[in-house]
Amino acid sequence: MWWGVLAVVVLIVAGAGYVLWKRRRQRHPLISFVALTSETIEMDPAVLAQVAGKVWKADLGDGSSHGPDGFVVGVGPMTTIVHGERMYLINSIPRPYIDDVEKHADGIPDLRIRELFRQHQAWFSCDAMGVDGRTDEATVRDWYKRLGRLFAQLLDERALLIFLPDSSLAFPINEETEAALRSKDPVGALQETLTVPVIEVKDDDPLMLKAVKTARETWPKFVAAFESQAGENFAIKAPVTRGGNTEFIWITVTTIEGDRVYGTLANDPANLGSLKFGSKVSVQRDELNDWGYMDPKGNFIGGYTIEAVKRASRRKKE
Repeated sequence: MWWGVLAVVVLIVAGAGYVLWKRRRQRHPLISFVALTSETIEMDPAVLAQVAGKVWKADLGDGSSHGPDGFVVGVGPMTTIVHGERMYLINSIPRPYIDDVEKHADGIPDLRIRELFRQHQAWFSCDAMGVDGRTDEATVRDWYKRLGRLFAQLLDERALLIFLPDSSLAFPINEETEAALRSKDPVGALQETLTVPVIEVKDDDPLMLKAVKTARETWPKFVAAFESQAGENFAIKAPVTRGGNTEFIWITVTTIEGDRVYGTLANDPANLGSLKFGSKVSVQRDELNDWGYMDPKGNFIGGYTIEAVKRASRRKKE
């Protein structure tokens, strides 16, 4: 009797989940963490019951029977979790999140996020059920905290990007991601994991050409400050090439020897093979197109190309 009633409930929830998936841009917010993945990640109800139970310190049964604190049951690619008075929907969909991946990717300004988006072949999500435009902010934050802890347990090496439908924000996954998801404010913590965006700017962009000219003309000012250590966070931006791909990327400077500058990548590249944040690189001085550092008073000096990149990003979004 109980199982028959539950089956009806799950079918209704699964149908609602499908509608939510088809209407990601609806008026009401969709409180959800979405993982864009390189391949399908199967969600077994028995495993989810165990994982969710551990995360929330609850007995949710074994995926085929209920526990004192709730239950977990799956129908096709959708699994429902009921814990206390809350209902969660776990989707695992074996196809891209958007029908036309290439068209959507072309509109993403950040080259790193664009490349990861292009690579994804499937997705899974942890959704809050029963949330709408009338839900107060405190409850929404609590939903995100609960979802974030469960979502962190489900991520593995196949996950490429995290997407938040409520805000349309995307986050590349890195070594700080899981800790951010387990924090009291996972959305805010995820934003702190973002590194400098990799934005494509045309070679003949007038503002960029002027900024690069200024950076190169004032290079001696950077060298003088670096050698006297009159500040901190000394970095340059220069082209780095690997596997036929070239990216202008910020490099934390460790040594300047004549016409060559040595350092480590200050952020993850979009597509430079095995290079990643912290990888050692060196470039010719005459190839740099920007520099920057914090002076002893906490003022940022340099960064001449930043405004050009911002304008290019805004144009890409329009």
